[in-house]
Parts: sequence; C-alpha cells; structure tokens
Amino acid sequence: MVQYSIRSHFLKRGFSTVEALLAVAVFSLLITAFSGAYLYGEESTMLAGNRARAVLLAEEGLEAVRNIRDAGFANLSDGTFGLATTGNQWSLSGASDVNDIFTRTVTVATVNTKRKQVTSAVAWQENAQRSDSLTLTTYLSNWIASGGLGNWASPTQVGLLDMTGTSDGLKIAISGNYAYVIRNVSGSQNFVVVDISTPTAPAVVGSLTLTGTPVKIAVSGNYAYVTNTATNGELQIINVTTPASPALVGTYNSPAVASGRGIAVSGTVAYLGVTTTAANEFYAVNVSNPASPVLLGSLKLSGSVLDIAVSGNYAYIASSHNSQELQIVSIAAPSSPTLTGSFNLSTNTDALAIDVIGTVVYIAQGTSGNILYTMNVATPSSPTQLGSVTVATSAINDIDVDPSGTYAFLATANNTGELRIVNVSTPSSPTNAGSMDVAGASVLNGVAYQQTQDRVYTVGNADAQELTVFAPQ
Repeated sequence: MVQYSIRSHFLKRGFSTVEALLAVAVFSLLITAFSGAYLYGEESTMLAGNRARAVLLAEEGLEAVRNIRDAGFANLSDGTFGLATTGNQWSLSGASDVNDIFTRTVTVATVNTKRKQVTSAVAWQENAQRSDSLTLTTYLSNWIASGGLGNWASPTQVGLLDMTGTSDGLKIAISGNYAYVIRNVSGSQNFVVVDISTPTAPAVVGSLTLTGTPVKIAVSGNYAYVTNTATNGELQIINVTTPASPALVGTYNSPAVASGRGIAVSGTVAYLGVTTTAANEFYAVNVSNPASPVLLGSLKLSGSVLDIAVSGNYAYIASSHNSQELQIVSIAAPSSPTLTGSFNLSTNTDALAIDVIGTVVYIAQGTSGNILYTMNVATPSSPTQLGSVTVATSAINDIDVDPSGTYAFLATANNTGELRIVNVSTPSSPTNAGSMDVAGASVLNGVAYQQTQDRVYTVGNADAQELTVFAPQ
C-alpha cells in the first residue's frame, strides 16, 4: 500500500507540471492574440485616419479649383498642378503641393469650350512597405458663359458707402471679397479697405494714411501697389494680408523727378508709369521682396504714362503723347523693355484709361475726347483700330472690361450719367448699352467689375456715397 501511495504521489506531481506547462502555453497564446488584436487595431485606426485626411484634402482640392473657376473660367489652364493660397485666394501653383505625408495634385482637362474635368488626387506613404492613394473627379462649367453675366443695359444701384470725411474716391481695385480704395487727398486715411462680401452693405474694415496723394492702384496677391504724386516715392507697397490692418512695407523712388501715375503688376514685377518728359517714363521694378523694391529696367517714351495694362509679354500704355496715345512695350525681358508698337488716335486728347482682354485693347480718351476705342493687338508691332464709340459728353476717367469681353464699364465726368456701359461683344462695333446717374455725384473717378458677384463698384466725388455698387437687371 505504501509503495502504491508513493507512486500515486509522483504521478500526481507529474500531472500537475504538465498542467502548469499547458496553462503557460494557453496564456501565452492569449497574450499574443490580444497583443496582435491591439496592434492591428491601432494600425487599422491609423490607416483609416490617414484615408479620412486624404479624402478631406482631395475634396478641398476640388473646392479650391471651383473657387478659382468662380474668379474666372480662363484661370483653369489644362495640366497638372499643386495648390497655393495668395491673399486668401486659391491659385494653381507648381506640379503638386505637400501637406504632412500627403502629396496632392489637381489635373484640369478640357471637355469642351464650356466644361472642364477636374481630378484631385492624393498619395501618401503608410509605412516603409506600403503606399496608398485616392482620386476624386468632378466637372466644372463656365457659368459666366452660361448666363452668369446679367443684362447691364439697365443697371441699378444696390449699395453705397459713405466714408469718413469728404475726400473724393479716386480709384478702386478688387481682389476676392475686398475692395481697395484710394482717395484724392494727402493724408487722412487716403487708403481704405472695404469688405464687399455683401454687395448691398459694403463696410470699411481697415485704413491707412499714406504720405503724399495717391493716384492709381493695383492689387496682386497679398500686396496693394499705389502710385503717388510724391516725387521721392512714386510707388508705395502695402501689405494687405490682414485687411483690417494694412501696412506700408516698401517704397520705390524712381530716378525721375516726377509723379507716379500708371501701375500694373505681373508676377514679381511692378510696371510703373510717371508723368514726365524730362526722363524715362516707364519702369520695371522687381518687387519679389516688397520691402526692398529694385529697378530692373526703364524706357524713354516721350509722353507721360497715364495708365498701364499688362498681358503676357506686353505692357499696353495709355499715353499723353499726341501721336502715340497707345504705346505697346515688350516686357519679355523686364530688364530691357522696348517700344514695340504704337497707334495715333483720332484726336490729340490724352488717353487716360486702358484695359486688355486677349488680343483686344480698350483705350479711352479723356477731357474733350470722351471716345472708347477697340484695338486689335494680335500683332503688337502693328496695332489696328477695330472700332470706336463716343461715350459721354465729358472725360472718361477709368475703364474695366468684364473677362468675357462683353461689357466695358466706364467711370466718367458726365454729371447726368457718370457710369457708362458699352457693349463690346463685337469689338468692331462697340455700342452704348446703358448708363446710370449717381446721386450727389458729378464725377466718377474709378470703376472695377467683380466677376463672381456680377457687380460693378465705382468711386467718385459724391460726399454721401464715395463708393457705389451697381447690379444688372
């Protein structure tokens, strides 16, 4: 019995060891399973999070291109691009853009004359062994060509803004939801930023007092470029990144002792015109560093440069020259601008305002001329007149043509119809289409068309409404 008991005891001890080993094995399996489930769960969460972020970036890409389309269908060039923001506005930039681990491209392709296909693609690297990507596609139409431009033959006033003081509104430029206004006064908040996101209720959001008296204004990206009567600083550069707090960041003093007048900006070059015949009148200025503008090149034109429009490799100039009121300057090499062509308008009246759409230049004479000319500049060395129309009984002070080339909007000194609209859809036969009298004003000095809203903004000498907003019917 004793022998049996001892054997049973050892058998029991052996069985307990096996059980322990089995228990350890089962526990290890459970730990491995739970650890694997946790790790795989973490990876799945990360992968799902990355895909969700990629979807948002792809959707943002489509919305950004839609925003660019709304600013002008012609902005949608075919190709593959990245996206960037300048002055709170989207733009196509480079071949791609990178956000953390994500690389985004947007591809624009023409479907027909009024339709584009847009693909927003996002690619990313999940880990060293695994990459992923997704694409979203949409179609965008040219809604302006589809009827977004209203009937401007019967404009109506829809908004106004009475600015502090009685100084006249002189010129206006629009970028996105903001209008930038200069006033005809030395000092006393002569640079004003206006929120026009609600056209019926424009509101001042920022202002600045510039030395000297402003003359003309252009806006490009985060900066406004203002010409000035000050002979020691004809060009002033204002940072408008924060519209409520505009700040003067740079000044350019040309070699000429003259007043700044015409201004246009293309890329990192500002083209400045001055009123003098004693020195060069046209200047190309490098503004890649707005705090330190640098002269690239200049040109003698024998006539004051009163207004400038730029398209491609050419600057189109409205001049005081009696036999070359239209002058065309090649700016293919900004360091060596050259006079390429010119045209003598029918009278000796100075050309005060100019605009260009495609191969058509719109140039207006002031004082006693009050004529709008349409010019074919397909061959810049030999511009030819397409048509003309007498617009008002007084000077044409400013012009802005809608991007589709249908209407030219003119600010004039005709005190019974200061705003004039000319139908230029057939450039060889421009016709007066409509006009509007501004209450309390005898002169409109500046005009700007806002394409997305299909609204016209003007500035003039009405003390109770220096800025006025018009809509089509």
